[in-house]
Amino acid sequence: MEGTGLAHSHIRKIHRSKKEVKRLKKLIALVCAIVMFTAMSVAAYAEELVVMAGNWVETDLAKTELIEEFTKETGIKVRLEGYPHREMLQVIEVQIGGGDSTPDVYWVDSPLTASYAVRGRLAPLGQYFTDAQEQWTEAGIAAGSWQGELYSAPFETSTQVMFYNKDLFELAGVEPPSAEPDERWTWEQVVDAAQKIQQAANKDGVTKVWGLLLEQINRPYQLLPLPQSLGGGSGVSPDGLKASGYLNNAEWKKAASWYYDLFNTWKISPKGVGADQVFDQFLAGNAAMIVAGTWDIPKMETDAEFEWGLAAHPYFEGGEPVTPTGSWHLGVNPNTKQMDAAIKFLRFMTCRDESIERRFKTVGQLVPSDVMFDVINKDDQYKVFPRNVYTLAAYELGQTAMVRPVTPGFLEWEDLVIKMFEDIRNGADPEKTLDQMASRIDRTLAKYR
Repeated sequence: MEGTGLAHSHIRKIHRSKKEVKRLKKLIALVCAIVMFTAMSVAAYAEELVVMAGNWVETDLAKTELIEEFTKETGIKVRLEGYPHREMLQVIEVQIGGGDSTPDVYWVDSPLTASYAVRGRLAPLGQYFTDAQEQWTEAGIAAGSWQGELYSAPFETSTQVMFYNKDLFELAGVEPPSAEPDERWTWEQVVDAAQKIQQAANKDGVTKVWGLLLEQINRPYQLLPLPQSLGGGSGVSPDGLKASGYLNNAEWKKAASWYYDLFNTWKISPKGVGADQVFDQFLAGNAAMIVAGTWDIPKMETDAEFEWGLAAHPYFEGGEPVTPTGSWHLGVNPNTKQMDAAIKFLRFMTCRDESIERRFKTVGQLVPSDVMFDVINKDDQYKVFPRNVYTLAAYELGQTAMVRPVTPGFLEWEDLVIKMFEDIRNGADPEKTLDQMASRIDRTLAKYR
């Protein structure tokens, strides 16, 4: 009996063992299924790159069909998420600042590069673009770098020229300015012509036609060339952490006083007009001159009902010609799980000759790359008005362009400088205002020390 019991016991163990093997096989099969599903999910995820852009970019990229071409070449799908400018800045802070892995790639307002780099919002890119930096402009590289490391890839750039109303110049008997860089007007010549034209156009004593408009009427992008032309610098210290002695030096105060005079002494520029309204004033024929971006050329071609011309950006007598520059760059979320795909996207958009040429020719957006300069030099359409503005733009980008301050506190600096210029425009004492704002900015930048 004992032997039989042992045999049954042994059989039960074998039977139990077979059941355990079956259960183990089922478990293994389940684990394999889970692993395969996860792998498929990761693969599917890896095929879609989330790219956050300003909502205007969606239109530009649709025109050029570059997104479709990128997907065709790489197999990587792209989901564009468009936002208004300020809203996009908030999303960057909330999502990327909070550690989210998406968006994988995002449009970077180039002067914010340093701020994002310091606060961990951008992945370093230098190792991926050592070759590309040979074809980018020095200003583009400088705007995308912080402490010697590249953090954002130059995608677009910009410059400013002076538009003028030929009809108003003829009315006043004033010879118009030249588009040739070596014959550019001084700001002193601009003021003289503006006063003469304004007097000739407003016979009843009521100012309906203004002498001079500045498109971004209170913004540093537009106004920095004033002190920079005088040798005053960008308004912050070389380390980007101090404004006293830099925003309120003698050159800045001279430039700010000139700006004050436009609105309060000579009264050749209007108060109470917002930056988003200024160009419409010129387009309506209500101003003799406006310093504005090359992006306004298409609007002038289709909507202007008067004869108009183009001239080089002015400078101060005795100073140096300086022009503003900078625009949108592309950056990578340091938390992304798709670094390889993100770098492929950046290189496709900022390094590939065909992409650069197509964007420039299709939407007319300046690109900080040798590829664009070659297109301009070889194509005769850029030698004829008004497309010759791009030849002028190429010269300015290579010879006179100066980037905005490289500081981790650019956003705060910019907001306070806008307020400073607006106060001066409305009659505040220029020198006192600069001194007060420099101290205030110092306190704001102290948190980045």
